[in-house]
Amino acid sequence: MRILGKSKRIDKDFLEISLSELVSITGGIIAGLFLLNITKSLDTLLGLFILFPGLLEMHGNIYGSLSARLSTLLWSGKLKLKEERNKFIRENVFAVLFLVLAVSFALGVIAYLFVLIAFKTSSFLIIIVSVLSSLIGSLIEVPLTIYTTFWFFKHNFDPEDIMGPYVTTIGDIISIISIVIVVKILI
Repeated sequence: MRILGKSKRIDKDFLEISLSELVSITGGIIAGLFLLNITKSLDTLLGLFILFPGLLEMHGNIYGSLSARLSTLLWSGKLKLKEERNKFIRENVFAVLFLVLAVSFALGVIAYLFVLIAFKTSSFLIIIVSVLSSLIGSLIEVPLTIYTTFWFFKHNFDPEDIMGPYVTTIGDIISIISIVIVVKILI
């Protein structure tokens, strides 16, 4: 990788990675400020802030993996035919949804047990919030991740350089919004 060569041009990969990290940092700040402004309205459900780090990290990891698998197959030329693409995407969407539901349920149970032990309060609502907010987030993030990965590849960008920070940032924003929506509906 050449950052500055004889022509004093910045390498394309370096530029893509730098810009995606800048977008990620900016999006993280926006998500954090949004969360800061709504903390007063979310403190009615004990254990919710125990849930946040796990749910936010889960979305970035799962959708980052999906994007990486798509990127690798696109770059290697193994994902060309429409039939192959549809079958591969369908299988990965089912895998992603299963992972999201299983991990969000486990995180909800952990938060529930922590609240039960620490505060001697039982609220199964935390498990429902965890699963429903992850499901709502998945309905937005799965198509967005797939579409964006293909879009970057089609326009000669390297999705492997860009999608990690992008998916993490979008996942943070969508996760926070979906948690707020579910909490407002249920409480």
